[in-house]
Amino acid sequence: MRSDSESAWEQREFEASCPHPKGSGSVDLLYAVRHGQSTANVAFATNTPFESDDMSIALTDLGKRQATAVGRWFAAVDSDQLPDLVLCSPYLRAVQTWQLAERELRAANRDLPCHHIDQRLYDRHRGEFNHLAPVVVRERFPEEPAKEARDPLGYRPPGGESFRDVADRLRGVVADLAADHRHRRVLIVAHDAIVLFLRQLLENLTDTAVLALAEAGLAGNGSITSWQRTADGYHLLAYDQRTHLPPA
Repeated sequence: MRSDSESAWEQREFEASCPHPKGSGSVDLLYAVRHGQSTANVAFATNTPFESDDMSIALTDLGKRQATAVGRWFAAVDSDQLPDLVLCSPYLRAVQTWQLAERELRAANRDLPCHHIDQRLYDRHRGEFNHLAPVVVRERFPEEPAKEARDPLGYRPPGGESFRDVADRLRGVVADLAADHRHRRVLIVAHDAIVLFLRQLLENLTDTAVLALAEAGLAGNGSITSWQRTADGYHLLAYDQRTHLPPA
């Protein structure tokens, strides 16, 4: 991971190059897209080992088609719904998702948003379990699932993060959105845990509600979640929207 000083430097460089003037308005519309299917997603489903460097995990062919479909969806929206800022996870699978989506915007001759890699949007770091499927963790470390069951949001795998840690670093992102007066419509391209805890922070959901959402199923690959800002905060417009996606 980058240091805080490096991230702050990148933020200053981005702000200096952003063409949108200060005072353009507040963030009224917020989108969150989970990256397209990755090689790790396939490995998890088949309980096979995969790339241990989480940042280097790439999209599958299906994931690339999903990312392209995301771009076509955005290319078709009205101008007052098109993002003018994209915040992207530093992980390769998220970066590839945005690059393929952006290509569709270019092909449709749509205005392109500012683009910034936000180091706070990385996936939940699973520490020593990063390259292990859940079934393998249960077999090799039988004591760990019991620890997680006792505190699903606070549990940290060895050397890793808890879900509360993810929420904590997202608080800075949400605070920056609240203070942003250059962009009206923001797209976040990241991971299922990021989408889930954005929901908690933006909608003031309880831990119980978050766990119920996770139990029902996390945001799918290439899905779109959206919120509209109101006088009372952000109102959910759609969660885990997948109607734009190609068949698997």
